[in-house]
Amino acid sequence: MSQNLSGMRNIISFLLIAATLILLVYLSSNDNQNKQKTIHIGITQWPGFEYLFITKKQGFFKQVGLDIELVELSSLAEVRRAFERGKIDGMASTLVEVLEAYKYSEQIAQPIMVTDYSKGAHEILASSSINVIQQLRGKRIGIEAGSLSAFLVSSALEINNINNSEVEIIPMELHALPNALITGKVDAITSYPPASITIKKQQNINVIFDSSSFPQKILDVIAIKRELLNKKPKLQKQFIQAWDMTLKHVHEHPDDSYTTLTERLPISIEEFKQSMNLIQIATASEQQHYFNKDGLLNNNLIKMGNTVFMHFDNEEIDYSQFLYNSTSK
Repeated sequence: MSQNLSGMRNIISFLLIAATLILLVYLSSNDNQNKQKTIHIGITQWPGFEYLFITKKQGFFKQVGLDIELVELSSLAEVRRAFERGKIDGMASTLVEVLEAYKYSEQIAQPIMVTDYSKGAHEILASSSINVIQQLRGKRIGIEAGSLSAFLVSSALEINNINNSEVEIIPMELHALPNALITGKVDAITSYPPASITIKKQQNINVIFDSSSFPQKILDVIAIKRELLNKKPKLQKQFIQAWDMTLKHVHEHPDDSYTTLTERLPISIEEFKQSMNLIQIATASEQQHYFNKDGLLNNNLIKMGNTVFMHFDNEEIDYSQFLYNSTSK
């Protein structure tokens, strides 16, 4: 009998130890799953994106349950390439980068929030010998390679009844554009703040076109890798909530905010404010307007796609794959 009891105790002890080990493994696995993964978002210099540094500085991301790291890169093209290579999880970009990431790598980024839209901030700058856009016929136009610049120029030419074949488009890196214009390598370039502010301080530069001709066509967005959004269905609401807190903070603490907004930029606070006259910040309450089924986001994706996928069969592009379901999730 005593041997049977001893054996039973050993079995019970073994089962208790096994159950404890299983529980510890489960808790450890569950804890790892619940650990907040840092979300890396590529960002470049643009006044509308600078507000995100206030979001980060004031701890608004953490307050809504997000761990966001803003990865500073030199251009929109660099942001897109970093996303394609898996070095970042999302982009602060235009819709062109969303589409081109798919074009070049089949990586799908889905916009979750519109930060702003351009209402004159994107410009075509020309040498002093060119006063109106019609004079671009037969001229060379420098554009930022792999970016919104191609759409800007294409739209400007179309509005002014100029065929693409009547100009020479020269893609180059963003940092090379100002010198190319000043030295005469090109006759005109595309630009936007803060770079455009610095360029226009140079003598003999004319603004011959700007994005006020088609307001709400150039949207700036936060776009996140689709696979990550599938794992984090609350991310969109959290991000918009943090954005709302940010805009309220800027309104209530303007002096402190403008210091932060210009920390990374080679322009003064007054120049920043002037540039914001040409940029419309999108509020949290306006997001649903963009994300409706037939909203501006969907319509603008298709219009941008006509330029990005110019040499593709555009009917084969499923634009719905770039649309995150809705802010009602």
